[in-house]
Amino acid sequence: MKKDCVMMEDGKMMVMKGGNSMAMDKDMTMKNGTMVMADGTVKMKNGKTMMMKDGDCMMMDGKMTKMKMDKAKMQSKK
Repeated sequence: MKKDCVMMEDGKMMVMKGGNSMAMDKDMTMKNGTMVMADGTVKMKNGKTMMMKDGDCMMMDGKMTKMKMDKAKMQSKK
């Protein structure tokens, strides 16, 4: 079961909702106050900013994770 999140995939921000993936067309605010911009910029509630990289996934509660499926893709390319 996929969790709802926003993720950077091939240089584009995508929104995962209910197992469906769509292009992110507007900035979103997560439950913890972190803002994610459509260009992949992340603004934490404490004012710190960072840029999401390919495979980065921000859960709707504001926790950052890596997509596990990208690791599988990388291993299969070896």
